[in-house]
Amino acid sequence: MEGAGINDEDLLVVDKSLEPKSGDIVVAAVNGEFTVKRYLTNNDKVFLRAESPSGNYPDIIINDVIDFEVWGVVTHTIHRNR
Repeated sequence: MEGAGINDEDLLVVDKSLEPKSGDIVVAAVNGEFTVKRYLTNNDKVFLRAESPSGNYPDIIINDVIDFEVWGVVTHTIHRNR
């Protein structure tokens, strides 16, 4: 998620009480695996987008076959300075 300003070893503050809106960064469980992605909606379809400079990660399109749950919305990122 480097393209969104989130780097290795950063700490994320996650609010589980918020409903995700299109454009939010979320922590989600996808088929039993946790991931951090950009939550996007388009015409009632939901998909998750990685924001990597390499662009090597395809969008995850959420459908009835995928076990999906938004665990929380990322509200703050804490970077290490040293």
